[in-house]
Parts: sequence; structure tokens; C-alpha cells
Amino acid sequence: MESIHEIVGWVEGFDKKKSALLIRDRGVIRKLKIKKASKEIREALIDGGRKALVRVKVSRSDGELIADSLQMIHILREVSPSDVPDPSKPDEFARKSWLVIRTPKSQKVLLIQHAILKYLREFLDSEGFVEILPPVISTASDPGLRGASKLKTKVYGVEYELTSSTIMFKQVAATSLGKIYFVARNVREEPPENLSTGRHLVEFTQLDLEWAGASIHDVMDLAERMIEYVCRKLNRSYGGILKDFRKNGLQCWDRPLDRLSYKEVLKVAKSLGVNVKEGLELSQEAEEAVSLALNKPFWITNYPAGSRGFYYLRDENDPSVNRDFNLILPEGYGEVIDGGEREYRYEGVIERLKGLGEDLRKYDWFLEALKYGIAPSAGFGLGIERFTRYALGLKYVWEAVPFPKPPGIAGTP
Repeated sequence: MESIHEIVGWVEGFDKKKSALLIRDRGVIRKLKIKKASKEIREALIDGGRKALVRVKVSRSDGELIADSLQMIHILREVSPSDVPDPSKPDEFARKSWLVIRTPKSQKVLLIQHAILKYLREFLDSEGFVEILPPVISTASDPGLRGASKLKTKVYGVEYELTSSTIMFKQVAATSLGKIYFVARNVREEPPENLSTGRHLVEFTQLDLEWAGASIHDVMDLAERMIEYVCRKLNRSYGGILKDFRKNGLQCWDRPLDRLSYKEVLKVAKSLGVNVKEGLELSQEAEEAVSLALNKPFWITNYPAGSRGFYYLRDENDPSVNRDFNLILPEGYGEVIDGGEREYRYEGVIERLKGLGEDLRKYDWFLEALKYGIAPSAGFGLGIERFTRYALGLKYVWEAVPFPKPPGIAGTP
């Protein structure tokens, strides 16, 4: 008999007749024959299933793994539906997220989110993009946050901002590598009233992509192909789970998607009776109303120059608008992608930052990079939690993330 090692793992199953135990050891399911186990432990294994955590000393005999001794560490307390807050109560839901994550629904959501990230990476890698690690803090982050505030900290006495956008880092990185992407965590203190939209988080994840030398049409085409790739892979590998959430599964879109200008969408919103202010980004109400009315995904292009971040390039034929875009999801889910062509000229960035009233000293490193010269580029950010929410037809975005931070709620894990 050959001595193997000690295993600590979760019980996946127990065959009482054959005295065989299935245990998950570092991601691998192993079948063990049990020589000795007390009556209490055997009963616990039968009743406990995967809730039982055990320590087993294992040896090998005649090709079989033998459990020489077995110690029960504990059995997890079973989570009943009444223990888990409904997501319509975001305060309780977020505070008990450590419990929510143990529910079958949450497990399926996170499995789909894992698959989305995997397929996004697969697609971009096949297109020649390079994934690099994003920064978490910087002396200055994106000032254009649609009413949200940046969070700050200090490092060696110097004030830093938590990353609310990787835009400047993307531009610099694309100058070096040509095609890059981050899977970036972003933090913004959203206005508490944004809780009512069901699609905002204080802490969220974006696939942030930048492509040197590309136009808005290049990256919009790329985004459409990328989403189609992810959709088809999800349906192929996870169709059963998708149908648990959406009766007919996830419907993939026909390409190309409609491209409407900001002015055209404004007319649609007004025709629906939504009060909109020209020259500003569309309100959440307007986005949702148009999304429901058209009931198909579409692009909004050419936002007013003064309504967006300093990094968008103005259209040379009409400097009053940007060369930018948003992708709007159907069914009222709203924006999921934001992007465009970038301002890469030193004088252009200075002009835009001054127009926003920003302290130029905070942007010293980026301004210096501009003086060295950075490549013209285009790119976008795709909200991972928002896309997960849409893919599964969830009502609230905080259902699409472990340990959520909904707007206006503090003290959560």
C-alpha cells in the first residue's frame, strides 16, 4: 500500500452501498473508498453532500484511492431562501452579499460572467490585442463622470485619485503596443439618486480597449463582432443556464447595428414626450425610453463636444460634435459601451482641460507624454456587470457582481 497525502476538500457525493466518497481536491473530483468512518460522519456525509468539509488521509491500493482516516471539519449551515434578501432591497442585498454568493442563482450569474470575460479575452487575443495590467490610483483620473465624484487617497503625503477611468493610460499604452486592453476595476461615488436606475455601481469593471491608428468605424465594427462572438459562444456552452434566466435564451444581434446621431436620437426622445436638454448627454430616462421604443441595440454617435470628456476628438467637419459613440442595449437596459476617437494633440488636450476648469498640474505626466507624442487612436469601454445583467435579463446591476456597492449605500463588505 502506497501512502499518498492528506486532502482537505468539499464532499461532492457519497455512495453508501459502496462506501465511496467523491471529494473535490483543488478543483479535481477524486473517488475515495472509505475504510473507517463513524456512524455520525457517515450520516453527515449522506445528508451533507457538498456542504460537508472533510480532512482525509489517503493511500493507494490496487489502483484505488483509500481513505485511511476521515475527519469532519464542519458542515456549512444551509442557506434558506428566507435568509437571502431580495435584490429590490439593495441595502440589505449588498450587506449580505457574502450570503447571496452561496445561492444557486448567484453561482449561475458568476459562472456566466466568468464565461463572458473568457470569451472577450479569446476574441481580442485572436485580433492581436495585448492585455496589460491597469493602474488602481493616479494623480488624476477622468473628470467626465456624469455627476459622479472621484474618490481620493494619499500616498506618501501626495493626493491620488482612485481610478475612475483608464483613458489616459490606454492612449499611452496603445502608442507603445498598438492594440491593448485592460480588464479594469473603476471606482466612482455615484449620486445616491442613481440607485433608482438599477444600472449604476460605485465599484464596477470595464473591458477597456484602445487601438492605435483606428477610426471610430474600426472600433465600432470590432465591438459588434466581439459581442456576436461572445453571444454565440455563450449559447453554445451555457445555453441551459441562459434559459434559466431568459425563456428563449440570449438572442444574438444581426450586424451591422443601426447608427443614429445624437441629434436623431434627441428627436426620438422628444417624440416620446421625454424632457431633454440639447447640448448635454442624454439623461438616463431618455436613454431608457428610446431603448424601449426601438427595442433593438443601436449606436449613438457624434455627441456635442461640450457634453463629454476632454479626450474625445472633435469632428473636423463639424467641431461642435465629437467623433464618439455609445452602444445602447435593447429592452431599456441602456448604455453598455462608451468610446470614440481620442484627442492626441497637446494643444487640443490643454484647451479641453481648461474648458473643464481642471488643475493642469494634476495632468503633468500625461501632458509631458503628449509633448513626446502619442499615437492617434480610438477605443471604448464595455461595462462587464451591465453586459452580464443584460445577458441574463436581470432587473438590477447589483445582481451581476459579487460583493456589490450600490449608489448611496455604505458599510457593505
